[in-house]
Amino acid sequence: MAYIPIGTLTKPHGINGAVHVKADTDFKDERFKKGQTLYLNHKGKRTPVHVSGHFQKKNLDVLTFEEISDIDQIEVFRGATLEVAKKDRAPLDEDDYYFDDLIGLAVFVGDALKGKVVDVVELPQGAALRIDDDDKKTKLVPFMKTFVETVDLDKKQIFIKEIEGLL
Repeated sequence: MAYIPIGTLTKPHGINGAVHVKADTDFKDERFKKGQTLYLNHKGKRTPVHVSGHFQKKNLDVLTFEEISDIDQIEVFRGATLEVAKKDRAPLDEDDYYFDDLIGLAVFVGDALKGKVVDVVELPQGAALRIDDDDKKTKLVPFMKTFVETVDLDKKQIFIKEIEGLL
């Protein structure tokens, strides 16, 4: 089974097993709702947990889990990665994509292979595809319809519009 990281446990909150989480997800309401199954990945071992509570404190999220009831139990997981099973992700609307699904896709302009998506970065202007070509040169292409013609996840391909100087 594949897992997607959605945050990092930083430190306990109080003595009853609550923990501060530095979240890295745009779907907090879904991921942190009561009863949701998440996984604590600590030192390569995954432990399933079920969310029993969630609130925000300053810029961090605070979570409690059904399986953890005191500070000593949660302290063991300090620094652990919080994950969700890829199969449990909600379907997205048409033309919306999870960033990790775009990584590894071949990038074409017309019939010409231009490289491969190695990352998707969030910039103030929006998301951008980080594309490495055969010469290991990196290019950033804004991930918007102005620049992207089609995304075919089944064929693992992205087609970029032919714009002089873009790729």
